[in-house]
Amino acid sequence: MMNFLNFILLMTLSISYPHAAFSQVLTNDQLPGLKINNESIYDGTSLYGYIDGGSTLYFEYGFDRLVVQEVNFQNEKFTVEYYRMKSCEGAFGTYSINTFRCQAADQHGMTDCENPYQIQLFAGHHYVSVVNTTGTPTAQSASVLLARKLKGILPSEEGLTLPQQFGTSTNHLTGNLKFIQGELGLQKGIPDWSGFFEGLKNFKLWTRQTKSDGKDSRQAIVTFDSPGDLETFLHNTSLVPTSDGWISKENQAEKWLVKKTGEKNIFIDVRY
Repeated sequence: MMNFLNFILLMTLSISYPHAAFSQVLTNDQLPGLKINNESIYDGTSLYGYIDGGSTLYFEYGFDRLVVQEVNFQNEKFTVEYYRMKSCEGAFGTYSINTFRCQAADQHGMTDCENPYQIQLFAGHHYVSVVNTTGTPTAQSASVLLARKLKGILPSEEGLTLPQQFGTSTNHLTGNLKFIQGELGLQKGIPDWSGFFEGLKNFKLWTRQTKSDGKDSRQAIVTFDSPGDLETFLHNTSLVPTSDGWISKENQAEKWLVKKTGEKNIFIDVRY
């Protein structure tokens, strides 16, 4: 009987542990006037029930768990979504794909994207979205307070490691740097490159927009699943081999320069 009871106890702990271990979220006592009206947790395939059409994108980046809170604060209503990913890299990738046209970015010591109706935040293993219902200056101000509180309670964990070629600073990442992993992430992040990765899986792509000689430039670092996948990519791009890499054809509008940095890795510089 004792062995059976021990087995039941262990099973209970193994089932409840993921929820208990979930990183901190907002609670009523953390800000004056804050009220949590409802909280829902989605893990595994239950995410499909919350965002049916878009859930696959999160699984590409290593989805672990989603907590959704309905919140009242400063006479405004908010929906706060905490997407916990299995890695800091996956959390930043999810954030980078979902953020665009920010009215303000990387403010208040955060990696964030601010718009009248939404603040998006990257912290540790989390991509967080705070959405208000009115878009008023009052709602925006309250959203900032919620985001700053979240930045303080979400654990930083191991931190984001950038590719060596892109430096080590994690300041001003929003809008400049994207991490892409998977077909849907590619379609959303750099749709004009989708054809180059046709049939390829398990690649990792870091990309940033820069300017060179006053012209727009895109730099990218790609890690492929195998040397064969790297060769497939080069074939798909129709690049011309040179003594130290590959370049675009002379009549091509975009000027590509590609260099191999490892057995499965390349560095790409594209100028427009």
